[in-house]
Amino acid sequence: MPSRRQGRSKADGSGACGGSARGWGVLAAIYPIRLKMSMAYIVLGERAVLVDTGCAGEEERILSGLRRFNVAPERVALVLHTHGHMDHAGSTRALKQRLRVPAAVHPADAGKMRIGNSAPLVPLRLSSRILSLFLDPRFPPVAPDVMVEEGYSLREFGIAATAVHTPGHTPGSISILFDDGRAIAGDLMMGGIWGGAYRRFDPGYHYYAEDLTELRRSIRKLLERGAKTIYLGHGGPLEAARVRERFEADFSGI
Repeated sequence: MPSRRQGRSKADGSGACGGSARGWGVLAAIYPIRLKMSMAYIVLGERAVLVDTGCAGEEERILSGLRRFNVAPERVALVLHTHGHMDHAGSTRALKQRLRVPAAVHPADAGKMRIGNSAPLVPLRLSSRILSLFLDPRFPPVAPDVMVEEGYSLREFGIAATAVHTPGHTPGSISILFDDGRAIAGDLMMGGIWGGAYRRFDPGYHYYAEDLTELRRSIRKLLERGAKTIYLGHGGPLEAARVRERFEADFSGI
């Protein structure tokens, strides 16, 4: 079992990312699992929370990730979704059956999960429209068990973190903000280009956003809440100073 006193990993996110939480006795670790199109994360405190599940059929890769980081499957207490898209909730139904744990999502994205469809995917640029030609927005439907609103706490799992509602990419997108300034933000932003394959530490917009103005408000909100290092579904992690520099002009007037 990994030590609770994990050190901070290298900036490439290749290992556990630990940090001391203010006023909290357990140093939660963040373990990244690289999937075909996105990232999933294991957050480990007293118990483990799995954040996002990739595309359909990636449950074995996630279970292998648990074994690689010496996290016993029975320690996983919750599957928490940053939003209800096919590359973040695709393997949830299979993992719920294998791990026998509840699935959680913001109520505004619960409908996407229940019907197993990411639509609408609203493109932000020409490359987004082209990518849409190759994407199937459908995934195995699954009924979420827990509705995650603003301020939902992970302290019952021994993790000093709370949910921040950060809509824009989808209406029910959330970020998980740790007391020490780390955050897991799903598709609030993207690091680099081609899904983070290149220049992964350069902040930018994701391919899709249902409400771009709301998305910009959410990026600003997460920064104002004290996010320092932001882990994403594609690319990253991003440092707050670079995020602020990239988006500062876009915050004007919102």
